[in-house]
Amino acid sequence: MMYFQKFQILKENTSHYHGEFMDFEVYNTEYMSIIFVKDKLDYTGKEIEPLWAFKTFNTQKDNIVVFRGRMEVSKENMKDLKDIKREENIKIPIKSEDAINFVVEHFDAVDLKTIYLRQRLLVFIAKEVIESYNIKLKRDGDDLYFEDKKLSVCIACKGVASAKIHLGINVKSKGAEHVKIIGLEDLGIKNIEDVMKKIAINYAKEIDKIEMDLRKTLPLF
Repeated sequence: MMYFQKFQILKENTSHYHGEFMDFEVYNTEYMSIIFVKDKLDYTGKEIEPLWAFKTFNTQKDNIVVFRGRMEVSKENMKDLKDIKREENIKIPIKSEDAINFVVEHFDAVDLKTIYLRQRLLVFIAKEVIESYNIKLKRDGDDLYFEDKKLSVCIACKGVASAKIHLGINVKSKGAEHVKIIGLEDLGIKNIEDVMKKIAINYAKEIDKIEMDLRKTLPLF
């Protein structure tokens, strides 16, 4: 079961936003809130900090926030130490002029391995949704590729209060200078909003199903 509400917040309540007011919808499942931002919002890496969704959208449930905008993450806001070392001479290592971003937060005291498993689940769901448009993708770990061109970036991390995931998927193939990228529009996908909603909703539904499975399974003795 899922229901949604519409909200609007002032520009001053969030940074990297293009406009005076920001409209967003909240879809609630049993265990998660899906926050769908209707307006442009950039991803800078700061959004993966704990409680960002509560500070910005006033939600205290486990949540997935989905929005579209530029993606520009400096080394100071990156969480992947391997990438930081490998791209130490690049000012903005993660960059896309137009991308859809998914920021997930879970509060159920998961360890780092579990949040990485959930990250893979999100990537699998994204791959499944995109491939439903008659596109064949390749997955390497938490990255999606079309032929030899990179479609996405992804990271999982854990803090004191929660564990978080960021998945960014290019809409256009512009921005990055040190890696070949491709975007959803290059693959012929025009209804970007549909892709955004399907990925976010399918992830939340999968988490709900897992939670319900936990509550039906008899223990081993």
